[in-house]
Amino acid sequence: MPGFVGIDATLWRNRRGYGRFARNAVEALVAADPTVRYRLYVDPETAPFVAVPGAELRCVRLERRPDVAAADGSSRGPRDLLRFARAVRADAPDAFLVTSLLTYVPIPGVPLVVGLHDTIPHELPELVLPDRRARALWRLKERDAIRRAARLFTVSSASRASLAKAFGLPPERLSVVPEAPDPVFTRAAGAEPPLPVPPGEPFVLCAAGGISPHKNVETLLEAYARLTDGAPRLVVVGALGDETYASSASSVGARASRLGLGDRVVFPGYVPDDVLAALYRRATVVVNPSRAEGFGLTAVEAAACGAPLLLSDLPAHRETLGRAALLFDPLDAGELAARLDELLADEGLRSRVARRCAEAVAGRSWAAAGLALSKLVHAAMNGRTRG
Repeated sequence: MPGFVGIDATLWRNRRGYGRFARNAVEALVAADPTVRYRLYVDPETAPFVAVPGAELRCVRLERRPDVAAADGSSRGPRDLLRFARAVRADAPDAFLVTSLLTYVPIPGVPLVVGLHDTIPHELPELVLPDRRARALWRLKERDAIRRAARLFTVSSASRASLAKAFGLPPERLSVVPEAPDPVFTRAAGAEPPLPVPPGEPFVLCAAGGISPHKNVETLLEAYARLTDGAPRLVVVGALGDETYASSASSVGARASRLGLGDRVVFPGYVPDDVLAALYRRATVVVNPSRAEGFGLTAVEAAACGAPLLLSDLPAHRETLGRAALLFDPLDAGELAARLDELLADEGLRSRVARRCAEAVAGRSWAAAGLALSKLVHAAMNGRTRG
């Protein structure tokens, strides 16, 4: 008989990589196996934004939007957790997919497939979790998810190695569900939307998703300040005042002021995807100075748009783009300044790097993620609980 799989879709409106993964991977999963009956579980605020052909929708009334509550120090209320778990248990799915630990809810008696995207809360807890209570809650959630999950997955081989080491897991217990550029970054360019820089003006772009401490924007500012006044302006895209995650927006702004950067740096805040894609296509250089990444999706999306990339030297970046992009030590502002100056001064080098980066990501598709998730949910349904 066809199986019945429930899916946590409460991250659908998340503006970071968690949301991109949920939207694209779930749609690909449903398309990959139409013999399975899929039901997406959402809260009332998220429900109007969720529509996946071939999947049902189940709205669970909650007091707070789960993706916001979970991001804000992992502070989802007990009543909401209980309501969500009861709704899923009442439907008795053969397996339940949680695309990210961020919105994990324990559901006794139901085989769970849980996504662990990275080990950033272990590597840099003080940069992503606001206080001791939030860190303790996150650790409890991690331990419970790992103990209960029938299947675990992550988004890169680099992340799998880090997670296996952090939790003492055999690597084979962690499957890899690969990410890919969102379709907006692979479509042919149409009419250019209004951008936060004048038409034709060169600029250096940093798209941080959100200006969180681990995104390391202050080191980029330090490096940029060492360039001559004739260097193209720096555009730093990322949520400013409307951020539910740990934010360094105020300290980044203060650092830019102390460095005397003035209007050489532009902070447009969060921008829609069509604007971000146009910025990637127009940028002279795209820089990602992050101190930690599980996959590095912004770099892959920029590469799909044909941008020359300058990336922090991280395992995840090396896995997806290391041989194509130029790399630097994320803690060394001097090295970053030198590599950025090198790229800005050499148009031929920029063209070669952009071409290599585009070629490196050309074969990535969300269909592969859908197939990988399909294998996991079938394994959970069939009772093969661990690798």
